[in-house]
Amino acid sequence: MKSYRHTMPSGGRRAFTLVELLVSLAVLTILLLINAQVIGQVQATWSASNARVSQFREARTAFDIITRNLSQATLNTFMDYQTNYLATAASTSGTSTGGPGSYVRKSDLQFICGKASVLVPAGGGGASLPGHAVFFQAPLGVTENPNYVGLDRLLCPRGYFVQFSSDEFFKPAFLPSGNLRYRYRLMEYSPPAEKNSIYSLPKSASGTVSGNWFADAGAKMRKDETATNISTTRPVADNILMLIISPRREPTAAEATAGSKESASGPTSIAPSYTYDSTQIVGATTTATQGTQNLLPPLVRVVLVAIDEKSADRLDQQKGTGGTGGGTPPFGDTLNTPFSQAYQLDTEIAALVKILSAQNVNYRVFSATVQLRGAKWGI
Repeated sequence: MKSYRHTMPSGGRRAFTLVELLVSLAVLTILLLINAQVIGQVQATWSASNARVSQFREARTAFDIITRNLSQATLNTFMDYQTNYLATAASTSGTSTGGPGSYVRKSDLQFICGKASVLVPAGGGGASLPGHAVFFQAPLGVTENPNYVGLDRLLCPRGYFVQFSSDEFFKPAFLPSGNLRYRYRLMEYSPPAEKNSIYSLPKSASGTVSGNWFADAGAKMRKDETATNISTTRPVADNILMLIISPRREPTAAEATAGSKESASGPTSIAPSYTYDSTQIVGATTTATQGTQNLLPPLVRVVLVAIDEKSADRLDQQKGTGGTGGGTPPFGDTLNTPFSQAYQLDTEIAALVKILSAQNVNYRVFSATVQLRGAKWGI
């Protein structure tokens, strides 16, 4: 009887040993750990970047609003006789034989900027109004009457400034009334066209506005608002620390070729201390007796300094500014200290950044030079 024995071919597969399996698992584990670390770092970087963008999204939107509306500022400047000789003749029973004297620039409107603590008397003053304020007229077409919605070129007053205030007047009614949240906020003075009082103000002898058409800017919001009775000052964005407005002219050819370093006699000379009022005669000469009167500045540099909510909340807790703290601004008057010379604006911004860095504040500086399309610098 034959017996058969099965033998494995010489080319057959051999099974993995336990040592080989353990080595393979160790290598795979190391690769997975490295992969997890890389993914974790990428995710952390992305989350931090996304959080930073989200934190300052509101500030970026506010900055766009300011620059867009400011670029539409107008004075509607016109040329007219220096004095109304017809009225003079009528007042003297027609005995006057004098004719018109000379032509001068005139305007019923006004562009004004300067320290917010000076221009916004209803805003609390001092440390509650850091930085600058700007007020102007622009054809924005904002009205209370819905029947006027098609009149998108109606003239509206506008103003922007930073104010330290609470959320008392725009806090939802269903939330507890205590624990007010105090923040630096960018405020917009935005009465509708129906409440534009600039044409009803008295005129000076030269025909320019002599009243204050933005006297109620900075006043507290009303809680009894309706669609046709809204507050004239409203918040645009929280955690806006500073607004800086620097009017300037176009640089001359010599100034443009001299380099980027500015001087006191350069483009900022029309507003050397950041203050500009179109109703005032500034820089008059024998050949230009009105100076900058009734002229818009050709360019305006706008700087907005924002901080994130985390930094604002930490300052609130450290300084005790909100709630029982009585709404005391955490930075006091230190924010206004650096800004005095417009031609040194970049240096002064660096001084402000140093103040913020000393407080470990996460900040962002937005800056742009806006061209005012209604400026007629050549007339």
